[in-house]
Parts: sequence; structure tokens; C-alpha cells
Amino acid sequence: MRHFLLLLGLLTLPIASSFAQIDFYNLEEEQLYRPQNKYNTWSVTVGYGPVTYFTDVIDYSVLPSHDWKFGPTLMVSKQFGRPWSIDAQFTTADMYGEKNSRYFYGNFMDFTMNLNFSLNQLILFGPIRDRWNIYGKIGVGLNYFRSRQRNISSGEWMTVYDIYDGTPGYPSPYGWLPTDYLALGYNRRGGEPVNKESRKHELVVPIGMGVEYRINKSFDIGAELTLRNLTEDNLDVNMTGADNDTYMHTALTLTYKIGKKDKRHALWTYKDFMLEYERDRQHDPLSQRLDSLRKQLDYLAANDSSVTDTTIIQREAIIQHEAMAASVFFDFDKSKILPRSHKILAGVAEFLRENKDARMQVQGYCDERGSDEYNVKLSQRRCDAVVDVLVNDYGIDASRFQTEPRGESELLSDTKKLSPRGIHLVNRRVDIFLIK
Repeated sequence: MRHFLLLLGLLTLPIASSFAQIDFYNLEEEQLYRPQNKYNTWSVTVGYGPVTYFTDVIDYSVLPSHDWKFGPTLMVSKQFGRPWSIDAQFTTADMYGEKNSRYFYGNFMDFTMNLNFSLNQLILFGPIRDRWNIYGKIGVGLNYFRSRQRNISSGEWMTVYDIYDGTPGYPSPYGWLPTDYLALGYNRRGGEPVNKESRKHELVVPIGMGVEYRINKSFDIGAELTLRNLTEDNLDVNMTGADNDTYMHTALTLTYKIGKKDKRHALWTYKDFMLEYERDRQHDPLSQRLDSLRKQLDYLAANDSSVTDTTIIQREAIIQHEAMAASVFFDFDKSKILPRSHKILAGVAEFLRENKDARMQVQGYCDERGSDEYNVKLSQRRCDAVVDVLVNDYGIDASRFQTEPRGESELLSDTKKLSPRGIHLVNRRVDIFLIK
């Protein structure tokens, strides 16, 4: 276990400083996890890396000095909410270890089911800097292996007598003859242990941690380290040791997130604190009382003629005011009109219908992310999207609009100077002004 903790510390050290730098003020709509929305939840991961064995027949305490063995791994994962996932994992590799005058070699393949939990989702409520995820895992499965021992000097097959009867204090394995070869998964009696038999199997319990870096909505890269603990002491065919065998697999990984390209994987979303706030309000007696009073006031206002008349007069004054203006906001790197913006555009259309000679200036903006040239083109697309809705959905003549793309030239909220309180959303907008 000490080997696992040492390498784990080295694995997580480069990004430990990122923990306290999450900016919840500038989250995009797509970054927030809402249970009613659909997210990508399936993924496939492939990995490759060294396998280190901690058995009785080894000549090192932490890492091998030679004869490193490498192996691949394959995982299919299903995400449940933000923090939790389950994966089915397959790992295989050759085995080797030596001690004194003998060595063992062979190969294994294990199949495990693992529970994964995102540490930053549980502690920090989302990915680190929208790019990093640190997770732990624990599981259970079966290891299927073949293994045998040879003499380092002569290359001859080792027998039970060579080890157990020739060394005082070693009890002979139960049910084995002194002439039996030290082999599992191979024929151990008669001839030589070259003929394969059914693989031996043992229960394996993997415990590990990993780090993932999000490249985009489809791919992640990462590193995973798992200590895989066997429940018996047979992996090196040295079956009377003091401790059960273990082996550690460290792998560089590539993950493909299955699903629609325009959707995020649920793992890479953040907790929606507003949703929790609204849920808490439903069970707060004071909030319920305030909502009840508000409804009563709305009812009185709707049925009080003096209030109603005043409201109408105020509405007419606003619509006829020369400084009529409106703003429409957009998601990051998008020019699609959001459903909530139609209420604003409907008000603009109503004003234009009531003021037949009015013409509007449509100015588009972007936040500072992206090149100047790209942002000018994006702000033009946003202007065109606003005009398209007003023309095709509300029947306003296209000649009454004048568009002006301004890119990131005029930031309403300078997120660099105001960090971490700057707001990207207000910079991704189209302003609509009356041309006097």
C-alpha cells in the first residue's frame, strides 16, 4: 500500500494547486447539471502502461530495476449523475519476478466491475478549471493467470523439492508431490510444464485513483493507477508466503465519450446551486408566506381599476419613448436565439408595428475568448440571427434594420480586470437601438 500512496502523490501533485480556483460566476448554461436535461453518460477508455508485481519472488521493494512488463486495459463506463459511475474493466499483461536463484514468469488477464467517484465533484461540485477531474475507484473481479518457475542459472524447471524440501522451515504445499513442477495453468506432473491447462483464478479487489484532462466534448486523456489485491498467494507459484499477492497497473488513458457531439458528458458539469436554492424555498415556511403575499398583491393589482389605469398609462409612455432599446444574450460560441429571448424580441416587434417609421440599429458583441477576426464574424452571425427572427417570425420588413458587428471591441464586463467577478454572458449579446 505504501507504494501505491507514493506514486499517487506524484500523480496528483501537478494539479493540486488548481483546487481553489473554480469560478462559479462565469458558468455557461451547458456547464450546469440539471436532472431534467439529457447528457452523454457512456464512454469507452483504452489505456497502456507498466505493471509492477509485489509477490514473494521479487528482488525490489518499490519498482523493478529491469524486466518491466507492460499491459493494456479497456473500460466501458456508465455515468450516474455528476460524481458516480460504474465501469467494466479488462486488463492483461505478462508477469515476471526473480529472487535469489529463481524466477517466475507467465501472464494474467483480469475482469473487474468498479465503482468510480469524482473527488472534485464531491468536494468542489464540478471539474477543476473545467478541464481536470480527479477520481477514485474500488471494485471486485477475477484474475485468470498462468505461471511457472525456472532456475536463473541453469534454466531448469523448479520443483516442489527444490524450494520447499531444500529450504528448512518451508512447508510443502498441500496436495503437491515433491517432484511436481512449480507451475499453475500448466501441466505440473510428468514431462515438462509446457502443456497448458485451464487458467487458475483468484478474486481480485482493485483500489485506485486517476486524473483526467478534458480535450473537448468527445475526448479526454488521463492517467490511472490501481493497486490490484489478490485474495490468495499463488501468482508467483510461491504458495506459502506471508502476504497475499498484489500488482499495480499504471496506465496512460484515452477516453471517447459516446453520444451527441453538441452535448456535454455528465461528469463534466457543475452543481446547479440555484436549483438547490429553489428546492429549499419550497420547504421554507417564510418563503411560502412571501410567495402567498406576492400572489395576493398581484390579484389586488389586477382587479383594482386605479392601479390598472396607471399601469396602462405607464406602458404607453414606455413604448412611445424615443430611447427604446433591448438586448439579447447568447451561449458561448453560439448564434442561436434562445427561447427566453423571444419575449424580448416580441416586444421589439410590437414597438415596430406601432411605430411604422421607426428603424433599428442591431449591434453584435462577443466576449474576449477567440481571435478578433473570428469574433467579428460571430457577432455578425448573432446580428443576422436577431434580424432573421424579427423578419421571418414576426413579419417586420428587413429594410428597417441596420446591422453592425463589433466583436469584442466594447466589453460591458471586463472579465480580466474584474476577475473573478466579471460576467462573460453580458458580453455575448446583441443590442437593439432605435435610430433617431
